[in-house]
Amino acid sequence: MNFEKIKKVKNSKPVTVLDAVFAAVLAVAIGLSFFFVYRRPAETVTVTVYGKTVYSGSIAVDKDLELEHITVHIRGKKIWVTDADCPDRTCVKTGVISRAGQSIVCLPNATVVAVSGKSDLQWETGGR
Repeated sequence: MNFEKIKKVKNSKPVTVLDAVFAAVLAVAIGLSFFFVYRRPAETVTVTVYGKTVYSGSIAVDKDLELEHITVHIRGKKIWVTDADCPDRTCVKTGVISRAGQSIVCLPNATVVAVSGKSDLQWETGGR
């Protein structure tokens, strides 16, 4: 075993206050970048059932959509599902969505509620 390397590790300087300040500033910068990137406004809501669009409209218009298997609510630029007849109810548990690129999916009923709009993350969400 090479004890010289162990001595060098033991004799290295501990973390200084400057190191902690640098780490904190870096963490805040990363957090702010995520905040500003994901702040892009949503514009439209599209609901598809079995690949066919049953509703497409502005997120700013309040609307209740009572489809055959689920109930979708659009209120105050937020979208959520309140009722579904599928066994796992994952679409209801998804909660509220409001940003471009987010979606609620009900696989048993083949229903997708998607929010779209201008975003810096178009490459990630498949938008153009």
